[in-house]
Amino acid sequence: MFKLEQEKNQVKLYGQLNFDSVAQLLKKPAINFELAENSQIEVDLSQISRFNSASLALLIEWMKMAEQKGLQIKYHSVPEQLMNIAQAYGFHHELPISV
Repeated sequence: MFKLEQEKNQVKLYGQLNFDSVAQLLKKPAINFELAENSQIEVDLSQISRFNSASLALLIEWMKMAEQKGLQIKYHSVPEQLMNIAQAYGFHHELPISV
């Protein structure tokens, strides 16, 4: 099960970010970029229990969508599992990660 909550520019993800949930999120964008304050969206990944390569693709897609709208996106509390996947694909330096 997966859930996304957004309050203004704060987005929090819950559950598993797997092939099924990513496919749903790519079909229907779940983040409302129009709610961004100070031209920034912050995504908290601390409550995600599982990641895979599709998860990385989703974060990259959200990054591109934010850039197209002139916004910055930051990912917080990125689990080590996702960082390992990003490193394996050579994207660990491109992801806008905030500690």
